Amino acid sequence: MLLQLSIHHLALIDDITIEFAPGFNVLTGETGAGKSIVVDAVNLVLGERAERDLIQNGEQKARVEALFDVSANTALLRLLVDLQMEAEDGLLAISRELTSGGRNICRVMGSVVPLSTLKQISALLLDIHGQHEHQSLLDEKRHLSFLDAFGGKHLQEKRAQVAALYGEWRKTRTELEHLLSDAAERERRTDMLRYQVNEIDTAKLRLGEEEELERQRVFYRNAEKITKSVENAYEALYAGSDEQTSALDACRGGIDELSAIAHLDERYEKIYARLDELYYQLEDAVGEVRALHGELDYDAQDAEQVEERLDLIGKLRRKYGRSVADVLLFREKAAKDLDRLEHADDLSGQLKKTLVKQEEILSKASAELSRLRREIAVGFEKKVEKELHDLGMQHAQFQVSFSDQNKTDSRFTPNGIDEVEFTMTANLGQPLRPLARVASGGELSRIMLAVKNLEAEQSGVPSMVFDEIDTGISGRMAQVVAEKMAQIAEGHQVICVTHLPQIAAMADAQYIVEKGVEQGKTRTSVLRLDDRGRSEELARMVGGAEATSESSLRHARTLLAEAAQRKGNLRELSRKSE
Repeated sequence: MLLQLSIHHLALIDDITIEFAPGFNVLTGETGAGKSIVVDAVNLVLGERAERDLIQNGEQKARVEALFDVSANTALLRLLVDLQMEAEDGLLAISRELTSGGRNICRVMGSVVPLSTLKQISALLLDIHGQHEHQSLLDEKRHLSFLDAFGGKHLQEKRAQVAALYGEWRKTRTELEHLLSDAAERERRTDMLRYQVNEIDTAKLRLGEEEELERQRVFYRNAEKITKSVENAYEALYAGSDEQTSALDACRGGIDELSAIAHLDERYEKIYARLDELYYQLEDAVGEVRALHGELDYDAQDAEQVEERLDLIGKLRRKYGRSVADVLLFREKAAKDLDRLEHADDLSGQLKKTLVKQEEILSKASAELSRLRREIAVGFEKKVEKELHDLGMQHAQFQVSFSDQNKTDSRFTPNGIDEVEFTMTANLGQPLRPLARVASGGELSRIMLAVKNLEAEQSGVPSMVFDEIDTGISGRMAQVVAEKMAQIAEGHQVICVTHLPQIAAMADAQYIVEKGVEQGKTRTSVLRLDDRGRSEELARMVGGAEATSESSLRHARTLLAEAAQRKGNLRELSRKSE
């Protein structure tokens, strides 16, 4: 159940907190007062798309926080365990923050989570029916999802199985189609792959070779300078000359002189020890210079071969990858593709056998899914009809019409082989027809209310939000819908945005959404009404411009009294049915 909704700097709302009640909650107010902002806030908690223009003008970010009582929500508690999360004292806090820079931060119990995780969690907390969602009933492509939502866990598992089998079957079929493509194209690709593999193999590339060649190139391009510097260093450090002793010999002579006096004073001994250690380090370094001096021989032909080899490697990298490793990976993949094409006949035979087996399994699973759907459709039809009868459509007949897709490979889809369409008639003696041809706006709203109620019963989602479900409804039908919502609220928390006084009167808690000017800025506020406030708000809804008239107030008080009696009767009937 949604206990609390806090909204900060969202559109016209500065900073408000709404505490919702169990049972039936309604939001009322003038058109344009900002009721849709509250619905937008709930949508953000559900993980719906976040638009930056929802951030209040002049602010850098907007935030919505929701607190839920999940102590009795076993499905949600199991999911939290799987996600390694935990509710605290049966309470779950969710927040969503939008920034003007485009950041979208979701938190559950204070921890940042991906949007996908937020959607997983919120799907078990609350379901929302928007103003125009009932129009989706006119799209027969959506009907299958409505039916499947009623099917429960077993059907969802079977549907997921079919989707996985379809993916495997489709992958094999695509591979076979590519393999059996135009013979000339296959031959052209075989020749190209053979040339690519041969070109790379001929080069005999080795990992690390290019780096070594680059070092050789640096040497050959700077050979004269390197030779002169190494020879001079060799002579100065090791060989010496007729006029000058080598640095190594000079250093040794100085150390030997100090060795004679090292025992006389601690200072002499320390200096001697340091120099003696440095001598051996110098000796090692001079040895490396000697080695370099011995490697100085080279010829122009070697340098030319290094340049040619690097040019070849560069050419292959430009064609096949950014590095030698990439070129070798390309070669490996090309060799596999070449082998596959050269043995296409054998492989196609294997793929055909695999495809036949996969198609058999997929066909069987799809048929099983279809059978389950047809079984479920019978109960779905009866329950929708009962709901519609409760909603004042006493003669309504509702049917789920199945039509198998074409008996070709195209019949397979990730959702099975069924095409479903809802048909109905609201009048005795009239044939069943597609909803788009027979249902008015008010009837669509009631059908959607019926379907949503059944979905909630099946899914166990504890809270439901209806945003102006009363489209196209008035008079007696408004009262019928109000009573149905009150009945739903016996088992679920219901939050409803409405313009109809009949629906508002049946609520357990009523909130008024108002727009006003504060410090030169238009702002929206939400206030829970007491008994007097409810009477005045209902009077406004009933009387319009005459909202303050005694007759409007008297009518409002009558509505509330009658609503209280109806709710009592509904609860009594509910207890008896149990």
